Amino acid sequence: MRRPSRDEVRAAFVTIAARRFAEDGYQTTSLEDIAGEAGYSKAALLYHFGSKEDLLAAVVAERLDEVDRLLDSLAAVPPGPDRTRTVIDALATVVLERRPAGPLALGPANELALVLADHPSLVERFRAVRERLLEVLAGPDPSPSQQLRLTMTFYGLPPALHEFADVPTDELHRHLVDVLSDALHPPKEPR
Repeated sequence: MRRPSRDEVRAAFVTIAARRFAEDGYQTTSLEDIAGEAGYSKAALLYHFGSKEDLLAAVVAERLDEVDRLLDSLAAVPPGPDRTRTVIDALATVVLERRPAGPLALGPANELALVLADHPSLVERFRAVRERLLEVLAGPDPSPSQQLRLTMTFYGLPPALHEFADVPTDELHRHLVDVLSDALHPPKEPR
């Protein structure tokens, strides 16, 4: 039987950590839990990642890579309403495929912020991906209200999806597309 490569072992740790952090929270999940589920010892995990914070940073980097790949694949769609619909549909699909651990769902945002404070390059990359996503959805000059609505929607999605765990994916996909569309172009309501 072939022994897993170093990259395969690292990928297994990241995959398990992403799911466990999303399901149980960063603080609650132990390195022993992650290592045990992967079939390795805590020492083996620490050989690949020097600390729990470094493992979280690897999870975040993988999620950012995932969003970048999605945005790269959508770059060929010409700007306009069709592009917006395509991007929103693709984003909703990716978020729900990774449920409960959506592309950037890693547990409570405050836990993520505290850990990432020690990884400024990831914080910058997170910001760059968010800005790229805003540009793909809202164009090169989104209004401040579009920026705020979309940012609040993206940061609010991970915890909100936990509340709808029993909703069938196809139904939740329709609602998620509606929410993202409304965040971008809210329906006009009398004030």
